[in-house]
Amino acid sequence: MPSPFCAQVETQIPIASGTYVYSDTENLKLDLRLPEHPQTGAPGVIFVHGGGFQMGRRDSETVCSFLDDLSRAGIASASISYRLTRKDKGFGCDVAVEEKQAAVQSAGEDLMQALNWLELHCLIGPDTWVAAGSSAGAETTLWAGYVAHPDRWVGVLSLSGALDSRTKVADDSPPLFAAHGVCDAVVPARHDVHRDCPLDSKGAWDLLGGLAWADSLRASGVQATTWKKCQGGHEVCNTAMMNSDVREKILMWLTQLGSNQNQDWSDSHPGKGPHPCPSPCH
Repeated sequence: MPSPFCAQVETQIPIASGTYVYSDTENLKLDLRLPEHPQTGAPGVIFVHGGGFQMGRRDSETVCSFLDDLSRAGIASASISYRLTRKDKGFGCDVAVEEKQAAVQSAGEDLMQALNWLELHCLIGPDTWVAAGSSAGAETTLWAGYVAHPDRWVGVLSLSGALDSRTKVADDSPPLFAAHGVCDAVVPARHDVHRDCPLDSKGAWDLLGGLAWADSLRASGVQATTWKKCQGGHEVCNTAMMNSDVREKILMWLTQLGSNQNQDWSDSHPGKGPHPCPSPCH
């Protein structure tokens, strides 16, 4: 049955919900969309919502709208719930880097469990999957796709995500699509500290944002596509999903994986090809 919120917003896309993890403390569910007319050979998308590992829903209006749109274009998806290990604990500058890393890893392990479940039970679905997410969900997908099991994914979609700056590009790293606000002060777009924390604070996590990680991948011969919002902040983790231009470019990327083409886009001239941002952040 459809999840309650997606039903509330009157989605016309068929949704099947399933439990991919049973445990004494928490059962984890996913919402599966299998399009009536799938694009031949296209991967599916496993989506991880944001919320600072403290909150968020797999069936939020934004997530439902984004994945419904992909389904209409023939792309299967599964939106997952995962353990919110920082609920009522925070994820700011007063939280030790090790605790932040543990939250990412915990969510990443749940994402891998979801992939295992889909490969075992979704027999009429796609043969391959892309790890996708926004904000905390993007940090989760980047960890799963480039640290834990790069060989299990055919691509990673990051909406305002980042990786630990010590991460190295593995030989089997999959292609990346990274969308980010250039002026994001929560999760940096390039190489910077999480939340702009003071360097002497215990939460000063040194990160490579999506745009910086794209550069690292390209330097190692791995395809990476970027879309950046000039002057944009962390809100891009949600607004990018509602942006028709970004949706079009994500769909194009999904259907052309393996083409080994790097693209750089920005919102400065929507729909007219790659353009740099005209000015720095204020």
